[in-house]
Amino acid sequence: MTNITRAFWVAAALMLAACSDQPSNKLETSADVAPDQPTYVGVETCRNCHAEEVERWIGSHHELAMQPATDEYVLGDFDDATFDHNGVATNFYRRDGTFFTRTDGPDGEIAEFPVRYTFGVDPLQQYIVELNDGRMQALGVAWDSRGEEEGGQRWFHVYGDDPIDHTDVLHWTKMSQSWDSMCADCHSTGLEKRFDLASNRFDTRWSEINVACEACHGPGSAHVAWGESGRAAEDNGLIVHFDERRDVGWAMNAETGNSKRSRARLTSIEIDTCAPCHSRRARIAHSAPPGTALLDGYVPALPQPPLYHADGQILDEVYVWGSFLQSRMYQKGVTCSDCHDPHSLELRADGSNVCLQCHLGERFATAEHQLQPADSGDAVCVDCHMPATTYMQVDARRDHSFRVPRPDLSAEYGTPNACEKCHADQGAEWARDVLEDLGRSPQPGAHWVDSLVFAHRNPVDARGALLSLATNALAPAIIRSTAIAQTSMDGDPATIALVGERADSADPLIRWAVARSLQRSHPAVIASVGPKLLSDPVLAVRLETVSAMAPLDLELLPQASIADLQRVAEEYVAAQLVSSERAESHINIGNLRAGQRRFEEAEDAYRTALRLNPQFVPTYVNLADLYRALGRDIEGEELLRTALERIPPDSQSSLHHSLGLTLVRLGRLPEAVMELGLAANAADADPQSVLAYALALDAQGESAAAAEVLEGALKRFGEYPQLVATLINVYQRMGDEEAASTLAARIRNR
Repeated sequence: MTNITRAFWVAAALMLAACSDQPSNKLETSADVAPDQPTYVGVETCRNCHAEEVERWIGSHHELAMQPATDEYVLGDFDDATFDHNGVATNFYRRDGTFFTRTDGPDGEIAEFPVRYTFGVDPLQQYIVELNDGRMQALGVAWDSRGEEEGGQRWFHVYGDDPIDHTDVLHWTKMSQSWDSMCADCHSTGLEKRFDLASNRFDTRWSEINVACEACHGPGSAHVAWGESGRAAEDNGLIVHFDERRDVGWAMNAETGNSKRSRARLTSIEIDTCAPCHSRRARIAHSAPPGTALLDGYVPALPQPPLYHADGQILDEVYVWGSFLQSRMYQKGVTCSDCHDPHSLELRADGSNVCLQCHLGERFATAEHQLQPADSGDAVCVDCHMPATTYMQVDARRDHSFRVPRPDLSAEYGTPNACEKCHADQGAEWARDVLEDLGRSPQPGAHWVDSLVFAHRNPVDARGALLSLATNALAPAIIRSTAIAQTSMDGDPATIALVGERADSADPLIRWAVARSLQRSHPAVIASVGPKLLSDPVLAVRLETVSAMAPLDLELLPQASIADLQRVAEEYVAAQLVSSERAESHINIGNLRAGQRRFEEAEDAYRTALRLNPQFVPTYVNLADLYRALGRDIEGEELLRTALERIPPDSQSSLHHSLGLTLVRLGRLPEAVMELGLAANAADADPQSVLAYALALDAQGESAAAAEVLEGALKRFGEYPQLVATLINVYQRMGDEEAASTLAARIRNR
């Protein structure tokens, strides 16, 4: 959870880790496995042969990721302590050996709840609390475990002063704080999330409560059997072998001051094992053992707003993977354990010495390079190359893109730079000028950041920038993927050729991005490019492709692809049911079934989503759209009016838009204009909602008002073609040929 912008979290809820919710007396059961599969043996068994590694692990953040709420592990003050937050007093106390809290529950009433588990250890410790119906939730009030000299040893709220009450999606009793659905997957070992959709209950099982040996090495029974057999076979029974650093060295180049790997890293086993819990992602496979290629088990978030800054720097709580893949370190073959001990999680050397493993101190640990006296204690590599962002009020996490500070880009684009972390009063322009005066200006020429930022800020004119970025061999693959995923193959031959040919890329991330671009492409392009991706060996690529292909007329497809389409559609449904406790998953299933014209199944899926979360706006909008397709607009109107009674006013814009369109179809134009106006004037309006409002005004004979709305939209959103074409038509209907001609000429001459 973060304290950056609450809307960011809500918008990307599914990109967080999946978990489960169940009374504590059912959670201690070992995870069940098939008889022919290796089983979990536990850390004490591992200790028999790997005592040194286990000793390093004890006390680590992995060992303390989650523990039972006992005197040994609870750090917070439970001696009848009280914390006040926005008028709610939360009490912490013990009784008969059990830890309790009294706070506002699901209905807003103060009630008592038992604390079952500790969650994390430093710089804060949260607590997993059991609701009266057995659900396990992460309490929003946490313990600041830092020392008093750092401002710690106190209770605080992870969302700061935000007024979070029981109606808020971020309240500790809501799905967004469900231990089962948001946390357990990455804080326990051998987790098996069992959710029963009919009863809306979990029965989660695990091997060990924390992140132990087998969380990374996989279940160890076959390995133990191998060890006991005394066999010298190469296959030691483990499902993953971390051998990417074996016999690898880094040779220093005295001229550049940088090191080069003795041989190229050709696999990503280690990064793919760490990434599921150190990335913003959604799970798409029930089982994704350690070492599984990331895109065969998860769908990650790409580095773009609102989760990242426009230039790819971290903003929301995105963890490490998305920034690390942007780095030159990653491109040169660095892996996680080059810097971090995988058992203790400590750095392999203190402070900047971890960097000086590969970077020559005589060149970089100098006052000339650091712009600080080398012995001042202020010159720390990570402060300039890994600036930190603070989440949950106290948890500072570093950007792993290892960038060279670029205050010149910050001055131009308003993006962050490390210089301002210490020189906030002077600003980016000052830092840019200082570097220029010192002869440290960047080399001339465009940086890939230029195209990335331009595309985000100028979506109407983004095509050229996106294509330039997509084909820029010097840009990191994840940045090229981000550009491709935003590109529409909608009829422009150059775009279709440049993006479509990347469906043959050796990089699955690139192919996945091409599949994502199909979502905004012309049906003929989808039918042409899609079949190849539909049979891709990587699960995430297939799933992204099928959601784009499902609505196609089957006559557009070769016969062989129709069977693939049906097969992958069932894979898609299975992937969504991995998170079957979430309304979003059932909306996705409903959308797929609607595209397949399996309308009854689509309606069932949307109804399931409503049952799971009656407060989730997209469910109402999608179900109302299904009713439109089925000629059932009267039911759609009833549904949307029910939603407007349930949903807070600041989240109603899409409901007003959908209701307005429904009323247009029902022939009730004055009512429709009112609803569409509410949507168009909302803070989160988009060009389509404003366009619909303007068209309704024009249809009602208020062409001048429609023109005014469209003129404002062009200033607000840019010159989207649909907005421009509609405004030209409105001018012509008003008899203002001069205004129509002037606007048309301006667009032609751009």
